[in-house]
Amino acid sequence: MNTGGGRGQGRNPSGGKGRGGGPYAAGPGGDCVCPGCGHKQQHKVGTPCNSLTCPKCGARMTRG
Repeated sequence: MNTGGGRGQGRNPSGGKGRGGGPYAAGPGGDCVCPGCGHKQQHKVGTPCNSLTCPKCGARMTRG
């Protein structure tokens, strides 16, 4: 019989804000990188890299 004594409050050993995704996944700094040509531009807070297109070749940018 399960008495329900556990609370399910595990700890994240990396100290992060969740499991591999969400708005805090990569942090506020860093660059957006084009997977096609390698062009880099500074990441802007509040704008996901994958919503940007590369100004050189038009591919979707990724977080780098």
